[in-house]
Amino acid sequence: MLRRLPTAALLLALLLSGFLVPGDISFAPTDVVFPTGAALERARQVAAAWTGSESERIWHTGYYPFPPQQSWLPTDFGSNRGAFAAFLGNRVDLGTDFPAPGGRGTVSFPDGRTLSLPLTDPHSHYEQYLAQPRDTCTSEPCNTRITVTAVRLATRPQTTSRGTATVPVWEFDLAGVQEPYAIVAVDSQQPTDLRYTEDDENLPTGVSDISYAYRDFDNAWRLEGDLAPRNCAEALPGAVYETADVLVLVGRTTGRPGDCEARTARYTRFSFTRPLGDRVVLNLAGRPVYFPDGS
Repeated sequence: MLRRLPTAALLLALLLSGFLVPGDISFAPTDVVFPTGAALERARQVAAAWTGSESERIWHTGYYPFPPQQSWLPTDFGSNRGAFAAFLGNRVDLGTDFPAPGGRGTVSFPDGRTLSLPLTDPHSHYEQYLAQPRDTCTSEPCNTRITVTAVRLATRPQTTSRGTATVPVWEFDLAGVQEPYAIVAVDSQQPTDLRYTEDDENLPTGVSDISYAYRDFDNAWRLEGDLAPRNCAEALPGAVYETADVLVLVGRTTGRPGDCEARTARYTRFSFTRPLGDRVVLNLAGRPVYFPDGS
């Protein structure tokens, strides 16, 4: 006959085996901060609005890239000051034809699945962003120009909600520059009905929104986020509202205006009660938080 373990011993054994809580519990933080009051109500609304939404559907099954409009500058711009100044000043001439408009491009995800999307028009991008010289010169020398010598369809890796995908891009060859300038050739499917961040005046006192976060690859129980309160208040440890599928980050500050001229990025730690796993991380505007390191 099997001996029955005491209840406390059984729970401890399950916990240590990772059955109840995945991950190494030695990392479990003791500094978890939970939102309260108006901040808690706002976080609850954000989590509830995400669950079952079109944004959630696209996050799991569509093309939801970070950032939504990505471009790649030639690395040798750093050693070609004249060409870079011309590019920044939109002094870009056209010396080639564009591919015929229309067609579709394929986004390929790490799990082997693909998504076919309409290709954007590279001529429209050129006319809107490259061919209209700026009124003022922002980077010297101010009299240089650069010429597009070829435009073609290619692919690049891009961070998306479904991992690092291979996406179609338009590459623009530039005279005198070794590497092409590239832009994503398909539009993001993420909804645009919400601002990415929420204005401070729309948030409770002492609460600030967050757009960027960084994972702690040695600790699945924490994130580090960048706060940018308008009054430059000092950051406090961040609060987190958790559900089974969502983490809502609530930036906390002293609420007292700080020295904006001396301000640098205010990083704060967000700790949670169980490892992040595959839960989506949202800000108070209801949008997924961007991880610049691609994590």
